Amino acid sequence: MLPRFITAFLKSSGETGVVLMEHEGAQRVVIIDRDVLREISNPPRADETRLQEHVGTICEIAASKILLQPQSSFSRIRISRDDVEAWKASHDTLH
Repeated sequence: MLPRFITAFLKSSGETGVVLMEHEGAQRVVIIDRDVLREISNPPRADETRLQEHVGTICEIAASKILLQPQSSFSRIRISRDDVEAWKASHDTLH
């Protein structure tokens, strides 16, 4: 079964986005820093709107990390700028 999106929000500090996903009956927390939101959006901006606009991409990156790197169902997943750059590169070669 593929990981499933539950919800996404920007923490009140504005420094970190959080996406909750479910996989094999366990909730997984995905952490996204402001730099990642800037990297993923054009023009670069890190706010709640950008998080919501790009939640599909974030979930796609997180799902691949969940499936490729089996971890404890309670461990957090952190998406880095490198993850976004790799995602962009893979999609640039496909289109």
